[in-house]
Amino acid sequence: MVFDPRTKLLILSITSISVFLNESIVIECLFTAIPVFLLLQAKEFRTASKYGILFIVLLMVQLFVILKLPVTIGGVIYMFDVYIRKLIPCFMLGAFLIRTTKVSAFLSALSRLHLSKGFTIALSVTLRYFPTMTEEWGYIKDAMALRGISASFSGTLRHPVRIMEYVYVPMLVSASKISDEITQAAITRGIDHVGKRSCIEKVSFSIWDALIIVIYIGIICMLFFDFLRGGVFP
Repeated sequence: MVFDPRTKLLILSITSISVFLNESIVIECLFTAIPVFLLLQAKEFRTASKYGILFIVLLMVQLFVILKLPVTIGGVIYMFDVYIRKLIPCFMLGAFLIRTTKVSAFLSALSRLHLSKGFTIALSVTLRYFPTMTEEWGYIKDAMALRGISASFSGTLRHPVRIMEYVYVPMLVSASKISDEITQAAITRGIDHVGKRSCIEKVSFSIWDALIIVIYIGIICMLFFDFLRGGVFP
């Protein structure tokens, strides 16, 4: 399945808004199942399994664990549980967009939407920024491992000051440096050209784009029906 970048942006925007308006667990599971399927068909098995398992664990916590806890503690855990769970579909669709979209195809698609040049450049730089930062984070972890410092959650609890010194400071410096480098590379390639751009990437809607949009429209209809009927779905 090959999706148009505009379709990926559309379903990400729909999900980012709809998950926080939804109160039904059934609809929430649908919002999560579709990104998992998209990641699996894109052969992003590790990302799909990681987020899918996290969603299931958080859902089980809400359904079986929180009910047995005191009201105060249960309420706090419930708030964090639901909030994190609602963000999972957004994270998965964001990962799907970044890892399956070429910057050239992304620019070609955005140019057809006639968006402002500044907005287009910002999105394009962002698309390339996160994979580069992920690679940089791997280098930082390797350097810490050579010094015998763990970047895990337990290591952070044991040595918070050292983690801040050896992780957050290099990450901030790298973030600033990478953003400048990516912006300069994009300008060198003519991203700020005022004339009409040409692109070797062929971007067009397909039957898969139409199908996924129809599916999301159906889920939105379920959400509004559930809201108007006062919670038809569990």
